[in-house]
Amino acid sequence: MANFFNSFPVITYAFGNNPDRILFQNITAYIKLIDVMKDNVTFYETQFINDFERPDTMSFKLYGTTDFYWTFYYMNDDVRESGWPLAELEIQDKLKSDYPHRTITTQDPIASTVLVGDTVVGQSSGSIGTVVKKYIDLGQIIVKSPDNFGVGELVVPEDRIADTITVNSEVEQYNSVHHYENSSKEYVDIDPFNPSLGGLTPVTYSDRVYAKNDSLRELKVLKPSAVIQVQAEYNRLLKE
Repeated sequence: MANFFNSFPVITYAFGNNPDRILFQNITAYIKLIDVMKDNVTFYETQFINDFERPDTMSFKLYGTTDFYWTFYYMNDDVRESGWPLAELEIQDKLKSDYPHRTITTQDPIASTVLVGDTVVGQSSGSIGTVVKKYIDLGQIIVKSPDNFGVGELVVPEDRIADTITVNSEVEQYNSVHHYENSSKEYVDIDPFNPSLGGLTPVTYSDRVYAKNDSLRELKVLKPSAVIQVQAEYNRLLKE
């Protein structure tokens, strides 16, 4: 990593509240050279990132050195913005971390009944949880709970037993529906009280994460015949 910044111009910079300035590489310097290269098929080819392949190992595989790992981020906007793709096993950990709760879907009105912050109880299962989010357009209640709620059972707020809803489905949050799409992959609104889903495809949170991760695996890389010349020109422009 340190070698990459060696050619960056040096500026004086004060860190935090420290009044003293020190010499430091200007890491905000950006040269558009590679932006031009990445759209020219003469200079790049496409590679696929395998599970557990890192930028440095990919660089060594393609160029015989780890020094060119940084070019992958400049050549691929998505990787620069979203990060290196995860291995399959890592995705499951990410899903469970990002979406750790349970999703209850109901066809009952939930706008003013079950409220965020309510403690809810399953009348058959005895499961207890806290409502952390609601998606009224999908008829979904996101509940923080270690327990499952049963399909068909009544769920009520602990302090307002009149606000009863019936569970139509219940799954892990990461396996719940994020949205519905038509055959053209366009988002489609549904009526959560009387859903007509013919011809629509449910897209879960898990589907979205896997699709995004797969899209990051297809990588534009500089051809070995071009990478050394590109680095030399890049360093020259940085020093000007």
